[in-house]
Amino acid sequence: MSLESDPDPKPTPTLHCVFLTGVTGFVGGTILSRLLNAHPNVHVKALIRKESVAQELQSVYPNLTPIIGELSSLSLLESTAAEADFVIHAGGDNVSAVCAMIDGLASRTTTGPPMPRLISLTGPRSLIDLTNPITGNLRADSRPWSDITDAHTILNVPEDRIHAGADQAIIAHSTAKGVGTILVSPGQLWGRGKGHLKKESNSAFYYATVKNRGRAFMIGEGTATWSWTSIGDLGDAVVFLMEQALKSGSENHGQIGVNRDGYYFVRTGDLSMIERATAVSDRLGLGNVESVSVDAAREIHPFGPIMWGCGERTRSDKLLELGWRPKETDWKALMEEEGGERA
Repeated sequence: MSLESDPDPKPTPTLHCVFLTGVTGFVGGTILSRLLNAHPNVHVKALIRKESVAQELQSVYPNLTPIIGELSSLSLLESTAAEADFVIHAGGDNVSAVCAMIDGLASRTTTGPPMPRLISLTGPRSLIDLTNPITGNLRADSRPWSDITDAHTILNVPEDRIHAGADQAIIAHSTAKGVGTILVSPGQLWGRGKGHLKKESNSAFYYATVKNRGRAFMIGEGTATWSWTSIGDLGDAVVFLMEQALKSGSENHGQIGVNRDGYYFVRTGDLSMIERATAVSDRLGLGNVESVSVDAAREIHPFGPIMWGCGERTRSDKLLELGWRPKETDWKALMEEEGGERA
């Protein structure tokens, strides 16, 4: 079946084999599930470390062929990608691994401009300028980032920022090899994972920490705001982009941007830290939210200041132009989905 948000639902007859990484994780597992829901006959090759896990996933997904190896198995990644119609990488920032898969895709003879062949998951933390102090507050000069009007700026931020160096290296290698790569960048992810294995993200960590402390917390005034989407909508968006990329016919050719024009945000709404903390506090009956210092947040978790004290608002203008729309728009319902304790 095609996604409901596809404005021109068509089968994608060229889609025979998709190679996925990260399928045991929260994001990759959801993408695997959404892909096979949308295309039950597609042959999926999935990179998996352990035979026991591979057997478990095969029992759930009969069309899955495990590729036993790791992201460091570069020759294996290259040869497997060379046999795939499309590659989806959900295994984190790993330039060597993604470049090996690009090399595999490049081994096929192609003519004309680079066709979209690979989606790599990234994130908007590359937009955070850590030369500014972390205050927990929305900066007066803050503005939403558009993946249309700000596309080239996003891929030119200092490479020492989170995700930025990897994003830039992957795009440079794709361009050099003549392979079309799409970077998919969600903000905060809400809801329960749709894959077979990992069901929760780090949003469950904040909830558990609040429960243990007996009080919800934020940094500063808590007005720092992240854009968010549901994990299910992210999975659907990835499949939607792959479908659009593989559509045949000249009327579709060129609509999907790749490489320097291939950065896509996935966004449903915006949510401040004070809203999140208040929702948890209300649910647990804990009273007022506590304001903590950056150092105190770092003591709770080394990455705490960025998770709870920073924020960037994004706009998924490219996906909206293509006709994609999020389906799950109630973040509080996602917070409690299937009895979940997440925020």
